[in-house]
Amino acid sequence: MVISGNHAEEAAAAYESLQRQLALIAEAQRQRVRLTATVSVREGRVTATVNADGLLVETIFADDIDELSYAEIAAAVTEATQLAAAEVARKNAELIAPLKGEREQRPKLSEIVPGLPDIEAMMPVEPAVPTVLPDPEDAEVAADPVLVFENVEEVDRAEGRGRSDPPILGSTW
Repeated sequence: MVISGNHAEEAAAAYESLQRQLALIAEAQRQRVRLTATVSVREGRVTATVNADGLLVETIFADDIDELSYAEIAAAVTEATQLAAAEVARKNAELIAPLKGEREQRPKLSEIVPGLPDIEAMMPVEPAVPTVLPDPEDAEVAADPVLVFENVEEVDRAEGRGRSDPPILGSTW
């Protein structure tokens, strides 16, 4: 394929932008694997450390932990872990901020190819994950959005369309 004129310059600029983005991604990945966050609660009696994924990797109890009840210790571990996970999430966001900035400078594919829909605008928004156990009594099942497909062919299975004649049998299928 030969690209000429302004399109050649646009393609070269897009390629350079992609190269910068890939370098930023690689560096962010190298830094991310070393991310941790540590939080202490209850006057330093409970300390939790989480990794870059927000998973608890270390719990430390101070010598005076016996001044807390089991319920207070459990609540403190949960609190410290959640606070540390929020901190590591903030650090992750800082780490990927340059990536977002670089991406925002690139034109969207829908801007380059006329008629192509904006894929990012079509992406569903992920709901926030709760930080407390759900109450089974109050649990409301969220309705999944109904997917509507256009330009599909209806298949009448009763007439034999859409299935194998003879039917495929056996454990290999």
